[in-house]
Amino acid sequence: MNRIYDVTLPLHNALPVWPGDPISEISRAASIEAGEKINLSRINASLHWGTHIDAPYHLNAEGWTIDQIPVEILIGAAKVVEIPGTAKITADHLRGKNLKGVERVLFKTRNSQFWNEELLHFHRDFTAFSTDAAHFLLENGCRLIGIDYLSIDLFEAEDLPVHKILYARNVVAIEGLDLRKVPAGDYQLLCLPLKIPGGDGAPAKVLLHTVT
Repeated sequence: MNRIYDVTLPLHNALPVWPGDPISEISRAASIEAGEKINLSRINASLHWGTHIDAPYHLNAEGWTIDQIPVEILIGAAKVVEIPGTAKITADHLRGKNLKGVERVLFKTRNSQFWNEELLHFHRDFTAFSTDAAHFLLENGCRLIGIDYLSIDLFEAEDLPVHKILYARNVVAIEGLDLRKVPAGDYQLLCLPLKIPGGDGAPAKVLLHTVT
């Protein structure tokens, strides 16, 4: 049976943000309960809050901004690959995963547990990629990469080498995916970011549809 997975994190004020990023919050601007005519909320947030797309422009001044990313990259066949039990995904983890020519690859890791309510705070020990994994993905034709936490680089990687390697080639990254309920396998990806002219990123609604 066909199934659609919503792999978008719900935005709320307890959702972790990257250390040093602006505090992101949703607040009430008007309330019927308070005697006003309408309910109206406001959002004050980084463009990298929750499930979001990093535009290559985030680290590459010559890279695509969010509104320049071709929609064809954000919609189409995708593979969810599960890499459990490691803090760093290397090229050795990717060999044998049949990624040759796969343009959209989403990675389910031990990070997924961090979205459980009892663990909902920022974790510095999240799983991310090594530089040789980034080169491996490029060599195999990857155009979009996704991860189930807030960065494709390890927390201690201050120079963000994985970002730089991929964004120099206009590879797009989806960060903050919720893949807890998604089995590894082949899917159709639908990723719809807010269209922000000149944006270095944007919150996105991300869906995966099973392939039969």
